[in-house]
Amino acid sequence: ERYQAWQALSADERAQLQAAAARYAALPPEQQRALREQFDALDRSERRGWLLGPALGADYPGLQPLLAQLPQAQHAALLSALRALTPAQRKDLAVLVQRTAPQDRERLRGDLLAVPAAQRGAWLQEALTR
Repeated sequence: ERYQAWQALSADERAQLQAAAARYAALPPEQQRALREQFDALDRSERRGWLLGPALGADYPGLQPLLAQLPQAQHAALLSALRALTPAQRKDLAVLVQRTAPQDRERLRGDLLAVPAAQRGAWLQEALTR
C-alpha cells in the first residue's frame, strides 16, 4: 500500500517528502520521538490520509467523507481532480463536503468529476452559495 501510494505521487511531491525525511533524520532523537508520538496519536484514518502526499494529506481530514467508500473506478480520477485544485479550493470543497448529507456525497463526487477542471473553482463557489 505504501509503495503504491509512493508511485502515485508526482515527482515534486516525492522530492518534498525526501526533503522532509532528510530534515527529520537530522533532528535530535528526542525531537524525532516527539514527532513520532504526535503522528501516532492521530486517528488511524488520518494517518492513512498522509499516504496521499503532502498536499492531500494535510487536507485529508476535511476531504475524508468524500473519499470514504469511493468506488475503485473513480479513485484515480478523484485523486487527480483533488490534486488539481488549489489549497483554497480544497478547503472550500471540505466545507461543501461537511454540508452535504452522507447519502448525497456520491452525487457530489459525480458532480465534481463531471465539471471540467478549468471550471471547478467557479463550480465550487456556486455550490457553496447554494
